[in-house]
Amino acid sequence: MTWFIISIITAFSIAVRDTSVKIFCDTLTPLEIAAIELFWSLPLLICGCLLVKIPILDQTFWWTFLLSLPINWLAYILYIYSLKLSPLSLTVPFLAFTPVFMLFTGIIVLNEKVNAWGITGILLIVGGSYLLNFSGFKEGFSRPFKKLWQEKGSMLMLTVAIIFAFAAVVAKKSMIHSSPLFFTFFFFLIFNLTLLTGIFLFSRTSFKILSQNANKGLLLGSLLTIHVSCHGLAIMLTTAVYMVAVKRSSILFTVILGWLIFKEKNIIKRGLGVSLMFSGVLLITLLG
Repeated sequence: MTWFIISIITAFSIAVRDTSVKIFCDTLTPLEIAAIELFWSLPLLICGCLLVKIPILDQTFWWTFLLSLPINWLAYILYIYSLKLSPLSLTVPFLAFTPVFMLFTGIIVLNEKVNAWGITGILLIVGGSYLLNFSGFKEGFSRPFKKLWQEKGSMLMLTVAIIFAFAAVVAKKSMIHSSPLFFTFFFFLIFNLTLLTGIFLFSRTSFKILSQNANKGLLLGSLLTIHVSCHGLAIMLTTAVYMVAVKRSSILFTVILGWLIFKEKNIIKRGLGVSLMFSGVLLITLLG
């Protein structure tokens, strides 16, 4: 059960990080938040790289590693902007669509088949997302879909889910040709350095902002490191699909924190919608 505990820690660290980002958006821009998180997590990631054994790295590792960088740059920036634009209970749950898109990617690219559990999981996720934006039958059947389109944060997170579906496949191949822990620490070290450089070059973010927000940066940096470290450890201890399924419980934790801290409305309805989406994730991941 060690892997399960570590996976739950991963999920909770994600939820606390997302909630913290939402709080910091009141005083900082998304790019400033990204910069302080990326910068203050560097010391811990460097330590991780020094402690992990370097495996033999082949050409497949390098091309998948390099391909993962721009994909995740885009997803990371869109993720933070999504958290700023809309309530947590209307953004984070849409990450549940990632396994849905991965199913369709498997059908198109790998000619894989979807069984009845997979179809049921898709229906639960779609139904849960419908319930998130449902306000009553008087507004008409199509109104929740229109509200989703109008909710910028939700649409951005749905885009992130699509990107993650491709990023997960590429990262998995890179892990196979190295090791989960090495890839995790080395990838995020290079990811942080390159994206941080880009933020400094193309925005008004400065080192002054990093020093003035050291406490926030240390919190976000520590949570990021806990997330990636526990992710790598859990995958080494159990089957990846089990770990990812438990990790997705972060959407439940995030919605609860959004209700407790930000007093987000319609929590019962949204909570039910999120529960349906999480159930769909479990069906797709474990049985689909």
